[in-house]
Amino acid sequence: MALTHIYFEGGARNGTTASWNLEPGADIYDDNIFRPPELYRRTDRTKVIGHVEYVVFRYDPTAARPRGRP
Repeated sequence: MALTHIYFEGGARNGTTASWNLEPGADIYDDNIFRPPELYRRTDRTKVIGHVEYVVFRYDPTAARPRGRP
């Protein structure tokens, strides 16, 4: 895992940032950053704020919830 700087687009967290330990390329539904995390997907885009580069996660209300969760 590596510390990832995250920028959120859309949804309740629009325009906010967070830092979280993520596997490279992983989405965040396992990491309990916020609810409902399974509706945010990693994009190939980045955003620079100050001198920090953020990976952009986009809100996707049509995303299917992961199997195995109630």
